[in-house]
Amino acid sequence: AQMTRSDRLKPSQQVAQVRERDAARAYGESQRRLQDEERRLAELEAYRNEYLGRFRTLQQQGITVAQLLEYQAFLGKLEAALRHQQEIVALRRGEAERRMAAWTDRRTHTRAMDRAVENLVEAEQEAGERRDQKALDERNQRRR
Repeated sequence: AQMTRSDRLKPSQQVAQVRERDAARAYGESQRRLQDEERRLAELEAYRNEYLGRFRTLQQQGITVAQLLEYQAFLGKLEAALRHQQEIVALRRGEAERRMAAWTDRRTHTRAMDRAVENLVEAEQEAGERRDQKALDERNQRRR
């Protein structure tokens, strides 16, 4: 039996489906990494706010110069850690956006392949039905 056009296209369709699945998985992983980094950022911000609250309380109660310098130095380190974490979040967000775009492109390609195969299968079925009908009509013509 001869291979139909739809049969020849099916391996490409399967490759497109695998690539779409892989892109979806990569997008999901990048989303999870982004959420993890956003959670770390929120934790750092909460810790900074809590630390600032304690610092203000101590200021009202009276604080030594040494304590003030220690608090300010630690706050500086905390702010640097926050800025660094914000950069990480921005990088992860960019990665997630690129992965989503790649997955969307793959999904669009897969859907186009699926439609092409469906259309070929339908056309091949219709051609087969026309051939069968033509053969039937020829047999009926010979009988007369």
